[in-house]
Amino acid sequence: MPEPQQPTIVTGAAVEVEALRQGFNRGFADYRYNMHMEADAMLGHLRRSSIALEDCAVLVADEQGQRQGVGAALLAVRGEEGWCGGLSVDPAYRGHGWGRQLMEQLKRRAVERGVRRVLLEVLVSNDHAQSVYRQVGFQNWRELLLWERDPRQGPLPLPYERLQEADPGQILRDFYHWHELPLTWQRGARSLLNYVGVNDCIGLTIPAKDGAPVAYVLAAQPARGEPVTRLRIIDIAVDPNADLLDAARPLVQALQLRYVDAVLTLSDEPADSRLNQIFASLGFRVYDRQNELVLDLTESPV
Repeated sequence: MPEPQQPTIVTGAAVEVEALRQGFNRGFADYRYNMHMEADAMLGHLRRSSIALEDCAVLVADEQGQRQGVGAALLAVRGEEGWCGGLSVDPAYRGHGWGRQLMEQLKRRAVERGVRRVLLEVLVSNDHAQSVYRQVGFQNWRELLLWERDPRQGPLPLPYERLQEADPGQILRDFYHWHELPLTWQRGARSLLNYVGVNDCIGLTIPAKDGAPVAYVLAAQPARGEPVTRLRIIDIAVDPNADLLDAARPLVQALQLRYVDAVLTLSDEPADSRLNQIFASLGFRVYDRQNELVLDLTESPV
């Protein structure tokens, strides 16, 4: 196998989205979780997260006479806030500082776009990536928990309340403000509205005695006709004026009973969220943790 050629960093505007996808997939090929994206999934990621191709940095190399993406840094922008939607470098090109240089390019672009702070999430165990981020000025903000419940633990007690189906978009417009803590970029209102606008989602609520919802959950729509073995919770919230045990607990119980054979998962719940006590009490386990980092561009020099 020939030695890798010296790559270069170009702006996303200089390449096609396919090169960005190549760089993303090749850099995450050895990641703990499956991050591989087909073309439609990558376009969905860009659209949902407000990532413009021209705001991204792509590491490209000439391989066997063809220009290939071998790394990428994705920047999402909404007003004065930005988010790193992925940093990746192909294993064959690591060890030469390309990850840091990609992030420096992302940082410069964020300043050009008028961004004042940039957020990202990184696995707590990923020491190397955290070192790269800190080199360019990122600092720890908070911890995020990734939860799951295995159906082999058995069904939960039958709740008195019943789930009511509702339009996911309407749920977000009416009740997203229930969140008492800011959520990650991917669980922000705009990202979720973008997602439910083009994907099949389930919207479920638990009503109070007067019939008004006091808690909701959004989940990715399982494939029709196929057994549901894993159900991804996209968002969950409880009316802050409602009793937590009377709202969140029956909501999760009813969801588990509806999908009794499925593993339930929820990503990036802030460690300070009061919902965590409900998950723990119902047999969920924290299967991984992330740090959310923040880069203050009003203080960090470019």
